[in-house]
Amino acid sequence: MKTTNSLPKLLVIDDDEQILKQLQWALSVEYAVFPARERVTALETVIKEDIPVALLDLGLPPHPREAVEGLRTLEEAIGRNPLIKVIIVSGNSERQNALRALEKGAHDIFAKPVNIDELKVVLQRVYRRVEMERESLDEHALANRVSFENMIGSSPAMKTVYSNITKVAETDVPILILGESGTGKELVANAIHNLSARRSGPFGAINCGAIPETLLESELFGNEKGAFTGATMHRRGKLEYAQSGTLFLDEIGDLAAELQVKILRFLQEKVIERVGGREPIPVDCRVIAATHRDLEKAVKENRFREDLYFRLAVLKIILPPLRERGSDVVELAMHLVDSFSRELKRPQKKFSKPALEAMQRHSWPGNVRELQNRIKRALVLAEGPFIGPNDLELDVPQGSAIQSGTLREAREELEREIIAKRLQENGGNVSKTARVLGISRPTLYELMSRYGLDWR
Repeated sequence: MKTTNSLPKLLVIDDDEQILKQLQWALSVEYAVFPARERVTALETVIKEDIPVALLDLGLPPHPREAVEGLRTLEEAIGRNPLIKVIIVSGNSERQNALRALEKGAHDIFAKPVNIDELKVVLQRVYRRVEMERESLDEHALANRVSFENMIGSSPAMKTVYSNITKVAETDVPILILGESGTGKELVANAIHNLSARRSGPFGAINCGAIPETLLESELFGNEKGAFTGATMHRRGKLEYAQSGTLFLDEIGDLAAELQVKILRFLQEKVIERVGGREPIPVDCRVIAATHRDLEKAVKENRFREDLYFRLAVLKIILPPLRERGSDVVELAMHLVDSFSRELKRPQKKFSKPALEAMQRHSWPGNVRELQNRIKRALVLAEGPFIGPNDLELDVPQGSAIQSGTLREAREELEREIIAKRLQENGGNVSKTARVLGISRPTLYELMSRYGLDWR
């Protein structure tokens, strides 16, 4: 008899507790069943347990009568684990949404009401396919999955970036990453390294704009003893430390003219000389450069060497700013608030609906770095279980109830506060909260949806 640890893992996502119990009871002999009643728990389980197969009901809270949350769960699950097989459990009335789910990457549709025997046959077939796919994965494909773990986002713009990373990683030529400050250029460089043939070698990084020119040369190329005041011993530079690996040169556009010549020589000859030395030292490392500047313009204005530009820009990856990444803003925010809550040892907080709207409307000139800073500050300073626009220091969207002054809106705001408080007191248990408030679960779900109480 198989132990629970050795059974194939199956994630079942449904907001109906009775259905969860029924499926768990019926399938627990053949599978290790992980139940989830809402999106966040489901996504955490996908990552933590490396779930290969999931059953998903599209009607999830806070919109159980719609497919919005279910489709979002599907997209984010596939974004976190591209190999997962998601089976949509759907009734006839939900057929249109089920077809939309197939377009978004669902593996199959299974009709309601659930026939357990038929479901077992379908699951056996799916797990056989999973096993075959996993057996066929080579080391390079496994590295591919690991490489993107820290890159959050499933927008079309980011899918293009992931595709380009995979393509350029197979080569061994210099790469130039272009993008505004705060878009995650070092994450991309790291992903390229982890996917490349050099992944067993070291990955080094240096910011060319953050170190004075007098120190940057020795940081890059190393120095011999006595090369300058304070050089009491010979020291290897970043290029030597990256032997057989990759060196990431961030903000290459800030590099002084003299150092541009030395980097160009290294790229051409694969040798360096330490500061104060004359002996050529062979170095085998790949260079990935990045900048937020317009290098083509800098070349025309004679601020950047044309020959170095063409050496670096053999292959280019352009990172989209956060304002062009659509729903990635919310996906990133959800990920960051969970991550920073653990890091700062702060109580878990959720975003109010106006906060989500404000984040989607903001232009994010500082990109992901700005989002990180605003969320971290809000976690420390926000009072209560929700983060609002003011906590993020963002403008309240026009038309939001917070800006309104009518009696009806004031009453709704009070109702929202009471529901939020009762949910907090009951640990997010919707059924218990509904009983305390004297309303039905569907009514509570409707109110939660109306007031943006996306309780997790």
